[in-house]
Amino acid sequence: MTEAIIIERLNQRVDRVRDHSAHSVNQRIVRDIDRNVEHCIRGGREAISARIEELDREWDIDRVLMANFAVAGGIAYGVGVHRYANRPLLAKRRTGFLYFFAAQLGFLLMHAGVGWCPPMVLWRRLGARTKTEIELERSLLLAALEAPLTNGSALVGNAPLSEPQAVS
Repeated sequence: MTEAIIIERLNQRVDRVRDHSAHSVNQRIVRDIDRNVEHCIRGGREAISARIEELDREWDIDRVLMANFAVAGGIAYGVGVHRYANRPLLAKRRTGFLYFFAAQLGFLLMHAGVGWCPPMVLWRRLGARTKTEIELERSLLLAALEAPLTNGSALVGNAPLSEPQAVS
């Protein structure tokens, strides 16, 4: 498997997150996909099946961001409301955490609109992948399962690959 095939397949799909991600991050993810596929092919059918099961459980970047927004926004809202409600009667309002909650909502809207938000940069650098990237790896592994094994390797580069299937 070559990285060029993976890049070509990824470039055939519209992916706003990849378009807004740093080139170095996208390249690292492509290298990881290539390395994972080659490693599984060398490991045989059991390794391929095990990796496909891992991919079934992997969270894509959108799911990671939604969990991030829910946790960070919930904490900010809870602390903000608690601080606001438990102030002395004539004391100055302390709404700093409510502004943090509003920022989280803004980031969520920004991600929905343009496919980018500040937390996405961090999560991509930590290895969170798009659904397209996960599905590409899955389709390469499924093609390797269908291809005849010769000397412990499959001819994935020449095998026709199906379109990635959406997974919830």
